[in-house]
Formats: sequence, C-alpha cells, structure tokens
Amino acid sequence: ETRASEKVVPADPAFAGAQQTVEQQAGQVWFPDSAFKTAQAISDFNFEGLPLIIFANWRGFAGGLRDMFGEVLKYGSMIVDNLRKFQ
Repeated sequence: ETRASEKVVPADPAFAGAQQTVEQQAGQVWFPDSAFKTAQAISDFNFEGLPLIIFANWRGFAGGLRDMFGEVLKYGSMIVDNLRKFQ
C-alpha cells in the first residue's frame, strides 16, 4: 500500500483526561499490525507447504526509540525468523 493511512488510538478509560488520538501511518512501511500479519502468512505458507514468492523492495526496519516502543522491531524480526525457517 503506497497511500498514507490513519490509526485511531482509543482513549484510556482508566485515565479521566485521556483523549482519542489519530496517528498518521506512512505508506510502504511495516507497522506492528501489518508486520505480524506478514510473519504469520509466511509461517502459514511454510506449514501448508505452499511456495512463497515475494515481490517487495525491502529496505529494513527502523530502529529508533519510537519504533521499539511501538514494537515494530519485535514483529519485524518475526518476518526475518519465519523467512529463515521457511523450507
């Protein structure tokens, strides 16, 4: 997906002053939800014995503090692990 999207983060019900926020997400970037889905799909293809063909221009994963807090690296590493295990 090349278009930017919006992620809605609901307000924390335990905090009276919390408000719902909307975060912009750039296109062509793996965020935790999409990275997990990709890793799970690779694992499922391997389990089912299906061939895996990837058409992507992967540059890697960002490693900043915000990315670690958002678990981008955690789910991004799942993609790498599942590709390594793929047979």
